Amino acid sequence: MTAVTTASNPDLATPSLPGRAGPEHRVKVLRSWPEGIDLPSYSPWRRIPEWEPHGLWLRDRPQVEWPDTLFAVNRAPWLLRGMLVLGLILGQATMGGHLGAHLWAAALTVVLAGWVEWWQRWDLSTLGRRLLIIAVQLGLIAGIITVSPIGGIIIWTHYMVCGTFFTGFGLLTSLAASCVLITAVQVGGFAHLGGSWTLTVGLFLFDLAIGIGSIAMANRREEAVLRRNETTRQLLIEQHRNEELQEQLIAQARETGVRDERARLARELHDTVAQGLVAVVTQLEAIPDDALDVSARHRVANAKALAREGLGEARRAVNALRPPALDGVALPDAVRRMLDDWSSVNGIAGALTVAGEPRELAADPELVRVLQEALSNVARHASAGNVAVSVDYLDDEVLLDIHDDGVGFAVDGTDGPSEAGGRGLPGMAERMRLAGGSFGVESEPGAGCVVTAVVPG
Repeated sequence: MTAVTTASNPDLATPSLPGRAGPEHRVKVLRSWPEGIDLPSYSPWRRIPEWEPHGLWLRDRPQVEWPDTLFAVNRAPWLLRGMLVLGLILGQATMGGHLGAHLWAAALTVVLAGWVEWWQRWDLSTLGRRLLIIAVQLGLIAGIITVSPIGGIIIWTHYMVCGTFFTGFGLLTSLAASCVLITAVQVGGFAHLGGSWTLTVGLFLFDLAIGIGSIAMANRREEAVLRRNETTRQLLIEQHRNEELQEQLIAQARETGVRDERARLARELHDTVAQGLVAVVTQLEAIPDDALDVSARHRVANAKALAREGLGEARRAVNALRPPALDGVALPDAVRRMLDDWSSVNGIAGALTVAGEPRELAADPELVRVLQEALSNVARHASAGNVAVSVDYLDDEVLLDIHDDGVGFAVDGTDGPSEAGGRGLPGMAERMRLAGGSFGVESEPGAGCVVTAVVPG
Protein backbone atom coordinates (compact mmCIF):
# COMPACT_ATOMS: atom_id res chain seq x y z
CA MET A 1 0.00 0.00 0.00
CA THR A 2 1.39 3.37 -0.98
CA ALA A 3 0.30 6.20 1.25
CA VAL A 4 1.84 9.41 0.04
CA THR A 5 0.37 12.83 -0.46
CA THR A 6 -0.63 14.58 -3.66
CA ALA A 7 1.51 17.65 -4.18
CA SER A 8 0.67 20.59 -6.40
CA ASN A 9 4.25 20.47 -7.58
CA PRO A 10 5.17 17.05 -8.98
CA ASP A 11 8.77 17.39 -7.94
CA LEU A 12 10.20 15.74 -4.88
CA ALA A 13 8.13 16.80 -1.91
CA THR A 14 9.38 17.28 1.63
CA PRO A 15 6.84 15.89 4.11
CA SER A 16 7.20 17.02 7.70
CA LEU A 17 8.19 14.40 10.18
CA PRO A 18 6.81 14.36 13.73
CA GLY A 19 8.69 16.19 16.42
CA ARG A 20 10.90 18.12 14.01
CA ALA A 21 11.00 21.69 12.80
CA GLY A 22 13.13 23.47 10.25
CA PRO A 23 14.72 22.33 7.00
CA GLU A 24 17.39 20.25 8.71
CA HIS A 25 14.68 17.94 10.01
CA ARG A 26 12.73 17.52 6.77
CA VAL A 27 13.22 14.39 4.69
CA LYS A 28 12.93 14.56 0.90
CA VAL A 29 10.75 11.66 -0.23
CA LEU A 30 8.75 11.44 -3.45
CA ARG A 31 5.06 11.81 -2.81
CA SER A 32 2.37 11.80 -5.46
CA TRP A 33 -0.51 9.65 -4.23
CA PRO A 34 -3.48 10.55 -2.02
CA GLU A 35 -3.08 9.44 1.59
CA GLY A 36 -4.59 6.05 2.36
CA ILE A 37 -5.24 4.94 -1.26
CA ASP A 38 -3.92 1.57 -2.38
CA LEU A 39 -1.57 1.60 -5.35
CA PRO A 40 -2.51 -1.46 -7.43
CA SER A 41 0.11 -3.20 -9.52
CA TYR A 42 0.27 -1.70 -13.01
CA SER A 43 -0.91 -3.68 -16.03
CA PRO A 44 -1.51 -2.43 -19.60
CA TRP A 45 -4.23 -5.07 -20.16
CA ARG A 46 -6.86 -3.94 -17.66
CA ARG A 47 -8.20 -0.57 -16.60
CA ILE A 48 -6.78 0.70 -13.30
CA PRO A 49 -8.34 4.11 -12.45
CA GLU A 50 -5.71 4.75 -9.76
CA TRP A 51 -3.07 4.94 -12.51
CA GLU A 52 -5.06 7.48 -14.56
CA PRO A 53 -5.07 11.29 -14.06
CA HIS A 54 -6.99 12.71 -11.10
CA GLY A 55 -6.66 16.40 -11.91
CA LEU A 56 -4.25 18.25 -14.16
CA TRP A 57 -2.11 16.21 -16.52
CA LEU A 58 1.09 14.88 -14.91
CA ARG A 59 0.49 16.84 -11.72
CA ASP A 60 -1.87 14.46 -9.96
CA ARG A 61 -0.48 11.05 -10.92
CA PRO A 62 2.49 8.87 -9.95
CA GLN A 63 5.75 10.05 -11.48
CA VAL A 64 9.46 9.86 -10.86
CA GLU A 65 12.48 12.01 -11.67
CA TRP A 66 16.17 11.69 -12.24
CA PRO A 67 18.04 9.54 -11.19
CA ASP A 68 15.11 7.11 -11.04
CA THR A 69 14.33 7.75 -14.71
CA LEU A 70 16.24 9.12 -17.69
CA PHE A 71 13.38 11.44 -18.60
CA ALA A 72 11.26 13.09 -15.94
CA VAL A 73 7.62 12.81 -17.02
CA ASN A 74 6.76 16.22 -15.60
CA ARG A 75 9.02 17.74 -18.28
CA ALA A 76 6.70 16.31 -20.97
CA PRO A 77 5.03 19.65 -21.87
CA TRP A 78 8.38 20.92 -23.10
CA LEU A 79 8.86 17.75 -25.12
CA LEU A 80 5.52 18.37 -26.83
CA ARG A 81 6.47 21.96 -27.62
CA GLY A 82 9.86 20.93 -28.91
CA MET A 83 8.41 18.24 -31.17
CA LEU A 84 5.86 20.72 -32.56
CA VAL A 85 8.62 23.19 -33.43
CA LEU A 86 10.81 20.46 -34.92
CA GLY A 87 7.90 19.05 -36.94
CA LEU A 88 7.07 22.51 -38.27
CA ILE A 89 10.67 23.14 -39.35
CA LEU A 90 11.26 19.72 -40.90
CA GLY A 91 7.83 19.62 -42.48
CA GLN A 92 8.25 22.99 -44.17
CA ALA A 93 11.75 22.04 -45.32
CA THR A 94 10.84 18.67 -46.81
CA MET A 95 7.35 19.13 -48.22
CA GLY A 96 6.67 20.12 -51.79
CA GLY A 97 3.64 21.79 -53.31
CA HIS A 98 2.48 25.34 -53.58
CA LEU A 99 2.50 28.08 -50.94
CA GLY A 100 -1.04 27.25 -49.86
CA ALA A 101 0.00 23.77 -48.73
CA HIS A 102 2.84 25.23 -46.68
CA LEU A 103 0.50 27.72 -45.04
CA TRP A 104 -2.09 25.01 -44.40
CA ALA A 105 0.49 22.74 -42.67
CA ALA A 106 1.78 25.67 -40.60
CA ALA A 107 -1.75 26.69 -39.62
CA LEU A 108 -2.64 23.17 -38.52
CA THR A 109 0.56 23.02 -36.46
CA VAL A 110 -0.28 26.33 -34.74
CA VAL A 111 -3.82 25.12 -33.98
CA LEU A 112 -2.42 21.89 -32.60
CA ALA A 113 0.01 23.82 -30.41
CA GLY A 114 -2.84 25.91 -29.00
CA TRP A 115 -4.93 22.80 -28.42
CA VAL A 116 -2.06 21.10 -26.54
CA GLU A 117 -1.54 24.15 -24.32
CA TRP A 118 -5.26 24.43 -23.66
CA TRP A 119 -6.04 20.88 -22.56
CA GLN A 120 -3.06 20.84 -20.20
CA ARG A 121 -5.14 23.20 -18.04
CA TRP A 122 -8.12 20.84 -17.87
CA ASP A 123 -9.16 18.57 -15.05
CA LEU A 124 -8.61 15.16 -16.64
CA SER A 125 -10.38 13.11 -13.99
CA THR A 126 -13.22 12.17 -16.35
CA LEU A 127 -12.57 9.61 -19.08
CA GLY A 128 -14.68 11.54 -21.60
CA ARG A 129 -12.39 14.55 -21.55
CA ARG A 130 -9.33 12.41 -22.20
CA LEU A 131 -11.04 10.66 -25.11
CA LEU A 132 -11.99 14.06 -26.58
CA ILE A 133 -8.42 15.29 -26.29
CA ILE A 134 -6.99 12.25 -28.06
CA ALA A 135 -9.65 12.35 -30.80
CA VAL A 136 -9.09 16.05 -31.61
CA GLN A 137 -5.33 15.65 -31.43
CA LEU A 138 -5.32 12.63 -33.74
CA GLY A 139 -7.50 14.55 -36.21
CA LEU A 140 -5.19 17.57 -36.26
CA ILE A 141 -2.06 15.43 -36.62
CA ALA A 142 -3.70 13.44 -39.42
CA GLY A 143 -4.40 16.72 -41.21
CA ILE A 144 -0.74 17.74 -40.89
CA ILE A 145 0.46 14.35 -42.17
CA THR A 146 -1.85 14.69 -45.19
CA VAL A 147 -0.04 17.80 -46.47
CA SER A 148 3.37 17.34 -44.75
CA PRO A 149 4.13 13.75 -43.62
CA ILE A 150 7.29 14.56 -41.66
CA GLY A 151 5.51 17.49 -39.99
CA GLY A 152 3.46 14.99 -37.99
CA ILE A 153 6.40 13.60 -36.01
CA ILE A 154 4.74 14.86 -32.81
CA ILE A 155 2.65 11.69 -33.07
CA TRP A 156 5.52 9.81 -31.41
CA THR A 157 4.77 11.69 -28.18
CA HIS A 158 1.45 9.82 -28.07
CA TYR A 159 3.33 6.91 -26.52
CA MET A 160 3.73 9.13 -23.46
CA VAL A 161 0.33 10.85 -23.71
CA CYS A 162 -1.64 7.63 -24.08
CA GLY A 163 0.45 5.93 -21.40
CA THR A 164 -0.39 8.68 -18.92
CA PHE A 165 -4.04 9.12 -20.00
CA PHE A 166 -5.38 5.56 -20.07
CA THR A 167 -5.05 2.01 -18.84
CA GLY A 168 -6.56 -1.17 -20.21
CA PHE A 169 -8.85 -0.95 -23.27
CA GLY A 170 -8.56 2.84 -23.51
CA LEU A 171 -4.78 2.57 -23.65
CA LEU A 172 -4.78 -0.16 -26.29
CA THR A 173 -7.31 1.54 -28.63
CA SER A 174 -5.75 5.02 -28.39
CA LEU A 175 -2.29 3.53 -28.87
CA ALA A 176 -3.45 1.54 -31.91
CA ALA A 177 -4.96 4.67 -33.50
CA SER A 178 -1.75 6.58 -32.83
CA CYS A 179 0.36 3.80 -34.35
CA VAL A 180 -1.62 4.11 -37.60
CA LEU A 181 -0.43 7.73 -37.85
CA ILE A 182 3.10 6.76 -36.80
CA THR A 183 3.17 4.22 -39.64
CA ALA A 184 1.90 6.86 -42.07
CA VAL A 185 4.78 9.16 -41.11
CA GLN A 186 7.26 6.30 -41.50
CA VAL A 187 6.12 5.37 -45.03
CA GLY A 188 5.88 8.99 -46.20
CA GLY A 189 2.19 9.77 -45.89
CA PHE A 190 -1.25 8.20 -46.15
CA ALA A 191 -0.88 7.78 -49.92
CA HIS A 192 1.90 5.23 -49.41
CA LEU A 193 0.17 3.08 -46.79
CA GLY A 194 -1.13 0.71 -49.45
CA GLY A 195 2.09 0.50 -51.38
CA SER A 196 3.27 -2.57 -49.49
CA TRP A 197 0.77 -4.02 -47.07
CA THR A 198 3.42 -6.33 -45.61
CA LEU A 199 5.62 -3.35 -44.76
CA THR A 200 2.69 -1.30 -43.51
CA VAL A 201 1.29 -4.02 -41.24
CA GLY A 202 4.77 -4.94 -40.03
CA LEU A 203 5.57 -1.34 -39.12
CA PHE A 204 2.18 -0.95 -37.41
CA LEU A 205 2.63 -4.07 -35.29
CA PHE A 206 6.23 -3.11 -34.50
CA ASP A 207 5.19 0.40 -33.43
CA LEU A 208 2.32 -1.00 -31.34
CA ALA A 209 4.59 -3.51 -29.62
CA ILE A 210 7.14 -0.78 -28.86
CA GLY A 211 4.39 1.40 -27.40
CA ILE A 212 2.86 -1.27 -25.18
CA GLY A 213 6.26 -2.55 -24.04
CA SER A 214 7.75 0.86 -23.29
CA ILE A 215 4.65 2.08 -21.44
CA ALA A 216 4.43 -1.10 -19.36
CA MET A 217 8.15 -1.01 -18.51
CA ALA A 218 8.06 2.70 -17.61
CA ASN A 219 5.02 2.36 -15.37
CA ARG A 220 6.29 -0.81 -13.70
CA ARG A 221 9.55 0.95 -12.89
CA GLU A 222 7.58 3.97 -11.72
CA GLU A 223 5.55 1.71 -9.43
CA ALA A 224 8.69 0.08 -8.00
CA VAL A 225 10.26 3.47 -7.28
CA LEU A 226 7.08 4.78 -5.63
CA ARG A 227 6.81 1.72 -3.40
CA ARG A 228 10.48 1.94 -2.50
CA ASN A 229 10.19 5.63 -1.67
CA GLU A 230 7.08 5.05 0.39
CA THR A 231 8.84 2.31 2.35
CA THR A 232 11.77 4.69 2.89
CA ARG A 233 9.42 7.41 4.05
CA GLN A 234 7.72 5.13 6.55
CA LEU A 235 11.09 3.94 7.87
CA LEU A 236 12.27 7.53 8.29
CA ILE A 237 9.07 8.43 10.13
CA GLU A 238 9.54 5.45 12.45
CA GLN A 239 13.16 6.44 12.99
CA HIS A 240 12.13 9.93 14.05
CA ARG A 241 9.42 8.52 16.28
CA ASN A 242 12.02 6.32 17.94
CA GLU A 243 14.25 9.36 18.41
CA GLU A 244 11.34 11.22 19.99
CA LEU A 245 10.66 8.28 22.30
CA GLN A 246 14.31 8.12 23.25
CA GLU A 247 14.30 11.83 24.05
CA GLN A 248 11.17 11.39 26.15
CA LEU A 249 12.77 8.52 28.05
CA ILE A 250 15.90 10.59 28.67
CA ALA A 251 13.78 13.51 29.88
CA GLN A 252 11.79 11.22 32.18
CA ALA A 253 15.00 9.71 33.54
CA ARG A 254 16.38 13.19 34.14
CA GLU A 255 13.20 14.28 35.92
CA THR A 256 13.23 11.11 37.99
CA GLY A 257 16.87 11.72 38.92
CA VAL A 258 16.16 15.31 39.92
CA ARG A 259 13.12 14.23 41.94
CA ASP A 260 15.08 11.48 43.70
CA GLU A 261 17.94 13.85 44.48
CA ARG A 262 15.56 16.45 45.91
CA ALA A 263 13.92 13.78 48.04
CA ARG A 264 17.35 12.64 49.26
CA LEU A 265 18.34 16.20 50.16
CA ALA A 266 15.02 16.67 51.95
CA ARG A 267 15.66 13.53 54.01
CA GLU A 268 19.20 14.65 54.79
CA LEU A 269 18.05 18.09 55.90
CA HIS A 270 15.30 16.58 58.02
CA ASP A 271 17.51 13.98 59.64
CA THR A 272 20.50 16.26 60.29
CA VAL A 273 19.89 20.01 60.37
CA ALA A 274 16.24 19.93 61.38
CA GLN A 275 16.73 17.24 64.02
CA GLY A 276 19.81 19.04 65.30
CA LEU A 277 17.87 22.27 65.69
CA VAL A 278 15.07 20.37 67.44
CA ALA A 279 17.67 19.05 69.89
CA VAL A 280 19.06 22.57 70.41
CA VAL A 281 15.58 23.96 71.09
CA THR A 282 14.87 21.07 73.46
CA GLN A 283 18.10 21.69 75.41
CA LEU A 284 17.42 25.41 75.63
CA GLU A 285 13.87 24.76 76.81
CA ALA A 286 15.26 22.51 79.53
CA ILE A 287 17.26 25.36 81.11
CA PRO A 288 15.31 26.64 84.17
CA ASP A 289 14.79 30.38 84.14
CA ASP A 290 15.38 30.75 87.91
CA ALA A 291 18.88 29.32 87.48
CA LEU A 292 19.94 32.25 85.29
CA ASP A 293 20.40 35.92 85.90
CA VAL A 294 18.54 38.47 83.82
CA SER A 295 21.29 38.86 81.20
CA ALA A 296 21.67 35.09 80.72
CA ARG A 297 17.91 34.61 80.49
CA HIS A 298 17.82 37.26 77.75
CA ARG A 299 20.56 35.52 75.77
CA VAL A 300 18.92 32.09 76.19
CA ALA A 301 15.59 33.54 74.99
CA ASN A 302 17.33 35.00 71.93
CA ALA A 303 19.03 31.66 71.28
CA LYS A 304 15.69 29.82 71.49
CA ALA A 305 14.05 32.31 69.11
CA LEU A 306 16.89 31.97 66.61
CA ALA A 307 16.84 28.18 66.90
CA ARG A 308 13.07 28.08 66.31
CA GLU A 309 13.42 30.40 63.31
CA GLY A 310 16.20 28.21 61.90
CA LEU A 311 14.07 25.13 62.50
CA GLY A 312 11.17 26.75 60.64
CA GLU A 313 13.43 27.62 57.71
CA ALA A 314 14.81 24.09 57.65
CA ARG A 315 11.31 22.62 57.60
CA ARG A 316 10.28 24.97 54.79
CA ALA A 317 13.36 23.92 52.83
CA VAL A 318 12.48 20.27 53.40
CA ASN A 319 8.91 20.88 52.19
CA ALA A 320 10.18 22.75 49.14
CA LEU A 321 12.53 19.92 48.21
CA ARG A 322 9.92 17.22 48.52
CA PRO A 323 8.26 16.12 45.24
CA PRO A 324 5.04 17.93 44.32
CA ALA A 325 1.99 16.45 45.97
CA LEU A 326 0.51 14.95 42.79
CA ASP A 327 1.15 11.26 43.43
CA GLY A 328 -0.82 10.27 40.33
CA VAL A 329 -3.88 12.40 41.19
CA ALA A 330 -5.30 15.26 39.14
CA LEU A 331 -4.08 18.79 39.74
CA PRO A 332 -7.32 20.01 41.41
CA ASP A 333 -7.22 17.10 43.88
CA ALA A 334 -3.55 17.76 44.67
CA VAL A 335 -4.28 21.47 45.18
CA ARG A 336 -7.24 20.68 47.44
CA ARG A 337 -5.16 18.29 49.56
CA MET A 338 -2.28 20.75 49.86
CA LEU A 339 -4.63 23.62 50.73
CA ASP A 340 -6.41 21.56 53.40
CA ASP A 341 -3.13 20.47 55.00
CA TRP A 342 -1.78 24.00 54.92
CA SER A 343 -4.98 25.44 56.43
CA SER A 344 -4.98 22.95 59.29
CA VAL A 345 -1.34 23.67 60.13
CA ASN A 346 -1.49 27.48 59.87
CA GLY A 347 -5.05 28.08 61.06
CA ILE A 348 -5.95 30.10 57.97
CA ALA A 349 -9.18 29.38 56.11
CA GLY A 350 -8.70 28.18 52.54
CA ALA A 351 -11.19 27.80 49.67
CA LEU A 352 -10.70 26.19 46.27
CA THR A 353 -12.60 26.87 43.02
CA VAL A 354 -12.13 24.79 39.85
CA ALA A 355 -13.53 25.93 36.51
CA GLY A 356 -13.45 24.02 33.23
CA GLU A 357 -12.69 20.40 32.44
CA PRO A 358 -9.53 19.24 34.25
CA ARG A 359 -6.81 17.75 32.02
CA GLU A 360 -3.33 16.49 32.73
CA LEU A 361 -0.46 18.80 31.77
CA ALA A 362 3.28 18.43 31.82
CA ALA A 363 3.46 21.68 33.84
CA ASP A 364 1.18 20.42 36.66
CA PRO A 365 4.14 19.87 39.03
CA GLU A 366 5.31 23.44 38.39
CA LEU A 367 1.88 24.81 39.32
CA VAL A 368 1.96 22.77 42.52
CA ARG A 369 5.40 24.22 43.32
CA VAL A 370 4.09 27.75 42.76
CA LEU A 371 1.11 27.07 45.03
CA GLN A 372 3.41 25.60 47.67
CA GLU A 373 5.67 28.65 47.67
CA ALA A 374 2.78 31.10 47.56
CA LEU A 375 1.08 29.50 50.55
CA SER A 376 4.39 29.52 52.41
CA ASN A 377 4.71 33.26 51.75
CA VAL A 378 1.16 33.85 52.98
CA ALA A 379 1.87 31.98 56.20
CA ARG A 380 5.13 33.86 56.80
CA HIS A 381 4.34 37.40 55.71
CA ALA A 382 0.69 38.09 54.95
CA SER A 383 -1.05 37.85 58.35
CA ALA A 384 -4.07 36.73 56.37
CA GLY A 385 -7.31 35.28 57.62
CA ASN A 386 -8.50 33.75 54.36
CA VAL A 387 -6.94 32.37 51.18
CA ALA A 388 -8.87 31.66 47.96
CA VAL A 389 -7.30 29.43 45.32
CA SER A 390 -8.77 28.99 41.85
CA VAL A 391 -7.78 26.67 38.99
CA ASP A 392 -9.27 27.66 35.63
CA TYR A 393 -8.97 25.35 32.61
CA LEU A 394 -9.30 27.56 29.51
CA ASP A 395 -9.15 26.49 25.86
CA ASP A 396 -5.38 26.67 25.47
CA GLU A 397 -4.04 27.44 28.93
CA VAL A 398 -4.50 26.75 32.64
CA LEU A 399 -4.64 29.60 35.15
CA LEU A 400 -3.81 29.30 38.87
CA ASP A 401 -4.77 32.18 41.20
CA ILE A 402 -3.85 32.47 44.92
CA HIS A 403 -5.65 35.38 46.61
CA ASP A 404 -5.15 36.30 50.28
CA ASP A 405 -6.69 39.08 52.38
CA GLY A 406 -3.49 39.86 54.26
CA VAL A 407 -1.51 43.04 54.77
CA GLY A 408 -0.26 43.17 51.19
CA PHE A 409 2.89 44.94 50.05
CA ALA A 410 4.14 47.43 47.50
CA VAL A 411 5.12 45.75 44.25
CA ASP A 412 8.66 46.90 43.53
CA GLY A 413 9.18 47.47 39.78
CA THR A 414 8.50 44.70 37.31
CA ASP A 415 10.73 41.92 38.64
CA GLY A 416 8.74 41.10 41.73
CA PRO A 417 7.66 42.41 45.10
CA SER A 418 9.75 44.12 47.67
CA GLU A 419 11.67 42.12 50.23
CA ALA A 420 8.62 42.20 52.45
CA GLY A 421 6.75 40.23 49.85
CA GLY A 422 8.90 37.20 50.27
CA ARG A 423 12.04 35.90 48.57
CA GLY A 424 10.21 33.12 46.70
CA LEU A 425 8.40 35.31 44.15
CA PRO A 426 11.33 35.70 41.73
CA GLY A 427 11.85 31.94 41.91
CA MET A 428 8.19 31.33 41.05
CA ALA A 429 8.45 33.69 38.10
CA GLU A 430 11.53 31.86 36.83
CA ARG A 431 9.81 28.49 37.29
CA MET A 432 6.87 29.64 35.14
CA ARG A 433 9.19 31.06 32.49
CA LEU A 434 10.99 27.74 32.17
CA ALA A 435 7.61 25.98 31.89
CA GLY A 436 6.67 28.23 28.97
CA GLY A 437 4.08 30.13 30.99
CA SER A 438 3.76 33.48 32.72
CA PHE A 439 3.66 34.77 36.28
CA GLY A 440 2.16 37.89 37.84
CA VAL A 441 1.66 39.53 41.24
CA GLU A 442 -0.91 42.18 42.18
CA SER A 443 -0.77 43.72 45.63
CA GLU A 444 -1.10 46.95 47.58
CA PRO A 445 -0.39 47.64 51.25
CA GLY A 446 -3.46 46.72 53.24
CA ALA A 447 -5.27 45.22 50.20
CA GLY A 448 -4.01 41.64 50.21
CA CYS A 449 -2.20 39.93 47.34
CA VAL A 450 -3.07 37.96 44.20
CA VAL A 451 -0.49 35.59 42.69
CA THR A 452 -1.26 34.37 39.16
CA ALA A 453 0.49 31.56 37.27
CA VAL A 454 -0.47 30.63 33.69
CA VAL A 455 0.83 27.66 31.70
CA PRO A 456 -0.02 26.66 28.11
CA GLY A 457 -2.18 23.63 27.57
